[in-house]
Amino acid sequence: MKRLSIALISLIVLSACSTTHPLEKRVNKDNFQTVTVAPSAELASKNQVQAEPLRFWANQQPEFLLSKNNTTPLKVNGERLNFLALSGGGADGAYGAGALVGLHDQQQLPEFTIITGISAGALIAPFVFAGEEQDFVALKTAMLSITDDKILGKKNILNVLFKDAFAKKESLLALIQETYTSDMIERIAQQHQQGRRLFIGTTHFDSGEQMTWNIGAIAASDLVNRQALIHQVLAASASIPGVFPPQFVEVYQQGEKFEELHVDGGLSYQMFFDPSGYDYSKVSKALGLSEKPKVYVIRNGELSNDYQPVPDKSVGLISRSVHSLILRQARGDYYRMMYMSQKNNFEIALTYIDTDFVSYKKPKVMFDTQHIYNLYQHAYRKAQRGELWVSELPN
Repeated sequence: MKRLSIALISLIVLSACSTTHPLEKRVNKDNFQTVTVAPSAELASKNQVQAEPLRFWANQQPEFLLSKNNTTPLKVNGERLNFLALSGGGADGAYGAGALVGLHDQQQLPEFTIITGISAGALIAPFVFAGEEQDFVALKTAMLSITDDKILGKKNILNVLFKDAFAKKESLLALIQETYTSDMIERIAQQHQQGRRLFIGTTHFDSGEQMTWNIGAIAASDLVNRQALIHQVLAASASIPGVFPPQFVEVYQQGEKFEELHVDGGLSYQMFFDPSGYDYSKVSKALGLSEKPKVYVIRNGELSNDYQPVPDKSVGLISRSVHSLILRQARGDYYRMMYMSQKNNFEIALTYIDTDFVSYKKPKVMFDTQHIYNLYQHAYRKAQRGELWVSELPN
């Protein structure tokens, strides 16, 4: 037993020393500026002068969307500036996918000028932003074909102790690389150039702050690694710490290379459209639009806890606690969006998984294919019947 303990301690020490991402390479407090200004470590690019930032902190206002002479790069077909905010939710992302495909098939999908995504929502958002018929077909196919094996790979509990995640390191990123093709990224670039914006949130782990990535600007940039960077950002936004490995993004400062560690955007926000409190009505006015801006929020999850006796065992207690924390965070994020909408005279609409949806979910399975299918169909039918949107949170 003593020898086993010594061997285990030695293995932990060796694994800690064997990382290929030492802290010496990490952006540190000396070159990490406060969140009130642009990050001091800027992404490398041959073109040093960017028309728009490729990323910005969550509490930085996107002032690049409105110039001093009151012009904007955004374009709107119609008389309303529409936003789509997609939340996290893991396998419950099937709800958002079903809702959006259902709206598209009914030709009731609004044209969204700005789309934001967090975690599961970050993986859905590019399909809607690219916006062609093939993208909605691909969204349905991708969502309904998800399994634990595809997402997690070969699971190994020892990875949590000795490495950085429960899941196999390559699985999620490899699936993202396969799904978000170069053709799709080119369509994202084209939509950006036509005046739409796709913002994806990750959590800059060392600071705990949200980083908002301007995905269309990256896709349309001259970055040599733009496709790989987009894949990293999408993987990072969906990477729950301890379950999926974090993403280490290479950045540069005064010619010196550093790394930033980015993880699940849900650690910062469950959903967002203007975390900085930016008044988009100024953009609407600059565009000469006659109708109020409108924010559509898809919460890939519930917004109220059902009554459920929990056995006094650690796993059950932890699981229920995390679920409650995420639910309260999502409600808080929506209340904030409601407040900002009322303050700036926006309209807001919400859809979420209501408590009348019942589907048996297999225990110990993160991505139960039958549950995903049932949830997708539930949202799809609601969209087909015109029953998606509400304005009030459940009590």
